[in-house]
Amino acid sequence: MMQPQIAPARFHLSFPLWVFGGISCAMIFAFGATTALWALDPRVIDGVSVWAKPLKFELALAIHAGTIALVVSRLRPSLQAGAFMQGVAFAFLAACTIEMGWIIFQASQGQHSHFNNSTAFHRAMFSVMAFAAVIITGAAAAVAFQIWRDPDFATGSTVKTGILVGLVGGTILTLVTAFAIGGRGSPYVGDVPLLTSRMMFTGWSLTGGDLRVAHFLATHMMQAVPIAAVLAIWARIGFFATYFVLGFAALWTVWVLVEFNVALSGEPALFFVLRS
Repeated sequence: MMQPQIAPARFHLSFPLWVFGGISCAMIFAFGATTALWALDPRVIDGVSVWAKPLKFELALAIHAGTIALVVSRLRPSLQAGAFMQGVAFAFLAACTIEMGWIIFQASQGQHSHFNNSTAFHRAMFSVMAFAAVIITGAAAAVAFQIWRDPDFATGSTVKTGILVGLVGGTILTLVTAFAIGGRGSPYVGDVPLLTSRMMFTGWSLTGGDLRVAHFLATHMMQAVPIAAVLAIWARIGFFATYFVLGFAALWTVWVLVEFNVALSGEPALFFVLRS
């Protein structure tokens, strides 16, 4: 049986679509500007440029907001523009403004934005950032709820399943790994690695436990599983497409949990071990 084709996006320029798409575009622009600042500003924190953290967060948020924008564009117009999605979009906008504003401001001051216990104000801001991060991540699950409610969602059933599983699973795993990092007060398990024993750009430890690896995989489950669903449709595997997507999501979840437990044991990520 032929799989249904993926329908084109519904170009209804609702407020939520403007917000998610606009934030993605803004973060791409900010990424370019921050790259220039990295090249021009010689200041460092913990041996890396003060602009390294804003750069990573801008790229991650551009992908996250862009993913949500693409998914929202396939909702029926009444759900796109409804009060629920408008509330989600407004909360997302406010959370992103707080999160990225503080990260960029602290970078400009040459100070840590995360795990900064230097003053009561900085400790309070870290708590505010944690709350904002929950809203940013949880927006994906909120959008998934709207997809579930939409019988006319503009994709076939396999892709719809992939999007639902990817967004909900990615949200849950991201929050689990993020709270573990926040609760420990550091992504590292054991001694903080030297600059020479960290992965370029990400800063992941090459010699010890680093919970950010599992956190990264958890977050990008939101893109990986829907992409797997699209590939399953293109491969024309018919009846087995949905099972392929569910199996892929299960394996991705296992990968996240394995890397999470490996990091908690103080060991480097599996793909670092296998590569060596």
